[in-house]
Amino acid sequence: MEKENLIRPSLLAADFLHLSKDVEEMISFGITHCHFDVMDGSFVKEVSFGQPLFRSLKKYFSDIVFDVHLMTLNPLLQAESFLSLGAKEVCFHYEAMTLGDIMKINRLKEKFADCKIGVAISPETSVNEILTVLPLFDYVLVMSVVPGKGGQAFIEGSEKKIADLDAIRKEKDLTFLIGVDGGINEKTAPLCENSGVDFLVAGSYYFKSQDRKLALSCLHSKEVKE
Repeated sequence: MEKENLIRPSLLAADFLHLSKDVEEMISFGITHCHFDVMDGSFVKEVSFGQPLFRSLKKYFSDIVFDVHLMTLNPLLQAESFLSLGAKEVCFHYEAMTLGDIMKINRLKEKFADCKIGVAISPETSVNEILTVLPLFDYVLVMSVVPGKGGQAFIEGSEKKIADLDAIRKEKDLTFLIGVDGGINEKTAPLCENSGVDFLVAGSYYFKSQDRKLALSCLHSKEVKE
């Protein structure tokens, strides 16, 4: 089966009582990555998954990448902890970073050279604000909803950030990937794909679909639907 590299289902929208079943199904569909949201109740109001659950999932599922999204304070401390547990991709929020954190990123990348480190930007953060740190990261996650809660609607204009980031990486010959997270469905996915996105984080649309395989197919269409 052809590998599914574009869609990354978000476990935050899955049935928590049947997570292993949902992960098994994703693998059967050829999905290569799934999104693992970590919320600490401080950076955002909600609390979600943590290291014990990640450790268990990583132990039983070695053929799918858990893309860890840290919506937490002290993001570099949390990032190192998850990378030490075997995470291959970890991103944290620019809004939670300090100058000291920025100075530590290269050390973190040297220690975990086979892993990818990303930066997430909330809706209120402009692309211009992260220009100087872009070369440090392997990917940028554009939040198209307010971080901290699933099931929100896509914020209009988020695709413009994707297009701006795509233009910047081409102009400056950078290699970071671009992801988008929040409100992804059959209407918003084409907007993002046509703007230059590399991967889509889909939660409610995927997990609440009656036919998840069909949902994946719909998210691949580049035709913008009215």
